[in-house]
Amino acid sequence: MKRQLSVIVLLTVASLQAQSAAYITDRALRDIASKLPNVPVVDKRVKDIEQRIPGVPAEAIQQIKQNIKQLDDSVKSSLDPLAELNARLEINSSLGKVLLVEEAVEDGWRAVEREWIVIASESDIALLEDLHLQILDYKKLKDIGMSVVRFKTPEGYTKANLEQKLPSRLSTQLGRNHIYEASAEATSKQSTAVEISGISKVGKSACAEVIKVGMIDTSINESHTAFSSATIRQRDFLVEDFKTPKNHGTAVAGLLVGKGELTPLLPQAELYAASVFYTRNKYSQGATLMRLLEAINWLVEKQVPVINMSLTGPPNPILEQAINGARKKNRTIVAAAGNEGPAASPRYPAAYSQVIAVTAVDNEKVVYRWANQGDYIDFAALGVAIKTARSDNSFGPESGTSMASPIVAAHLACQLKKTISQDLSIEQLKERALDLGESGKDPVFGYGLIE
Repeated sequence: MKRQLSVIVLLTVASLQAQSAAYITDRALRDIASKLPNVPVVDKRVKDIEQRIPGVPAEAIQQIKQNIKQLDDSVKSSLDPLAELNARLEINSSLGKVLLVEEAVEDGWRAVEREWIVIASESDIALLEDLHLQILDYKKLKDIGMSVVRFKTPEGYTKANLEQKLPSRLSTQLGRNHIYEASAEATSKQSTAVEISGISKVGKSACAEVIKVGMIDTSINESHTAFSSATIRQRDFLVEDFKTPKNHGTAVAGLLVGKGELTPLLPQAELYAASVFYTRNKYSQGATLMRLLEAINWLVEKQVPVINMSLTGPPNPILEQAINGARKKNRTIVAAAGNEGPAASPRYPAAYSQVIAVTAVDNEKVVYRWANQGDYIDFAALGVAIKTARSDNSFGPESGTSMASPIVAAHLACQLKKTISQDLSIEQLKERALDLGESGKDPVFGYGLIE
């Protein structure tokens, strides 16, 4: 009997480890999904093993969990698509022209090489030029109440050097032209793991009101059949010959207004979509802070009450001021919490107090295993293997906090249609939320699930 039990435990360990590897591999390299082992999805909580195999010793259960964690960490680090990004990365046009250069900067974030943005007036440009700074742009973003200068420093400048040279009124309003990220771009192939576990879907619309909603994301494939009767106002903020990805934005738009095989969250909505992302590599997209500022300003100008930002990145005082400007115009921003894992540092704009931060759960109301956690989480929504539109004109499952964020954005937009007041609408959303995890607001689910 003991020998038989040992064999069962060993088989369980091997099976769960294989399942775990398949799950992570699916996340990082979905385009090779057909080559993955044909094994069931690992139970993310590793629960009920005792029920499935009665009599398994507690020590064996603990060893299984430790082995899975070690394998998870190993596979994740070796297959993380962002690990491909070099400290210095050139972004080229289809003809090979260098359009911008990314560099690794403070705290592990990324920014456009030697580029900074400062909140300043047009009269400050001469002062900046006297400091031998190359002026690249001056933008009046009147709808969010700010004007900014984008400039480039000479080689060898550090952040400390720059802050010392600038007058204090400008150095406190200074930020790098940081890079923000969308989730890894998926392919049209469905992974073995997802096919076996089943696909989630939006069950009913948030409301049928004629309503405006905005999103800042990648471009959208508007020719997809899901959007044949949708009203989409799309604007591209990439002014040069960038390679523009479409999968992530198409997936988010599919949840908001996609029809056909989908149930749209907002079937009568007018969707304003700001395209800000360029392709970095096969798995990753980037958007500069400058483009985000322009996109926020445009959506405020178009009087869009709720703006979904399924993107993440570093804290930046210029971004925070832009969000404050939108808030003053009664615009609410909803953002994805991030997919960097429960121990990761906060991601922005979600972590700003003025922004509604959304995490993802699966069909069983279990938090997405890669979702960020923290006191800034406000709500949870379905976002694991959720069916939506794909840029190759197909439909398929996508996962992540990026997919959960538009669900909360849609429900908030519907609530605002009824109450007008931002604060009251958010309070009513809190009252509707299904409390999960610890009683009351917690760092995993926030106030709870918006169904």
